[in-house]
Amino acid sequence: MIEFPANPSPNGAAPSLLDYGFQLRGSLGGSTQRVDRAGSRFSVQVSYPPMPAQTARVFVSRLLTAKREGIRIEYPLLEQSQGIPGSPVMDGAGQRGTSIDIRGLTPSYGFKEGFWLTLIDADGVRYLHNCRSNEIASGTGTATITIEPPIRADFADGATVLLAKPEVEGFVDGSAVDWQIPIERLIALSFTLEEQG
Repeated sequence: MIEFPANPSPNGAAPSLLDYGFQLRGSLGGSTQRVDRAGSRFSVQVSYPPMPAQTARVFVSRLLTAKREGIRIEYPLLEQSQGIPGSPVMDGAGQRGTSIDIRGLTPSYGFKEGFWLTLIDADGVRYLHNCRSNEIASGTGTATITIEPPIRADFADGATVLLAKPEVEGFVDGSAVDWQIPIERLIALSFTLEEQG
């Protein structure tokens, strides 16, 4: 996976959920049912501020390679702190669904609905999730939280959970990789990243 330099950081993000479920509408006016299917994930359109050519050339070079190899970026929280969570990891293997057990948290760490977190599997693949609940870690640093979308990979006991600086990784979406070189000679860069897993 390709990674960008730390500076500048993104100045905008437009995430969207790629939902693999669907609505099953009853024929002849019957009731509608929701059919959930595993694999829902995120796509994130990311933009970077205009930058001078000497800075932008590194970003452009890495973006060209990322089209083939994939890219990993810090998920843009855009200056919103998620606190000091400690060193969280998955508490138990084989977790499924929309509820996860975590240990290694700072005692009394407060999860807030809307926080972002990344789960990392044994192969190092990152999976972005959103926290759906307000929870407080116990005095021993454990918590059970509700997430969306549901877990979509196998995680070992002790798998890393990124909370302070969640990451998203995947492939650059679309058939073209492009950037703008305006008259001011400051190069603006944007792309859409779709999670691979």
